[in-house]
Amino acid sequence: MSGENEMTDKLALVSHPLCPYVQRAAISLAEKDVPFERLTIDLANKPAWFKAISPLGKVPLLRVQQNGEATAIFESAVILEFLEETLANPLHPADPLARARHRAWIEFGSAILNAIGRLYSAPTEVAF
Repeated sequence: MSGENEMTDKLALVSHPLCPYVQRAAISLAEKDVPFERLTIDLANKPAWFKAISPLGKVPLLRVQQNGEATAIFESAVILEFLEETLANPLHPADPLARARHRAWIEFGSAILNAIGRLYSAPTEVAF
C-alpha cells in the first residue's frame, strides 16, 4: 500500500459519522495518503464483532491487519501516535519541543471536545 510501513497490510477505521474523534484518525490517514477502509457502525446498536474487539465500546477503533494477524487499536490519541510512528509522511515536527507543543494542543482539543460531549449528553442543565 502506498505510503504505508511494509509491516502494515490493511487498515480499517471503525467509525460513526458524528464522532469528532474519528475525524482525527481519518484526517491523519488522508494527510499521510494511506488507503484504508472505513466501517461505519450504529453506536446505539453495536454489532457483536465490534463489541468483541472494542474493550470500551467506543469509536474510533483502528483494525490493523499486520503479517496476517489482526489487532485493534482504540482511543484516538493512541491511534494517531501509532500512525505517526509507523507510517511515512510525519505530521509532527522533528523538533522535540515543537512536537510537544503539537501534542499539548491536541490535548487541549480533546478537553474542548469532551466538554461539548458532556453538554450534548447531559439530561438537564444542572447535570451538565
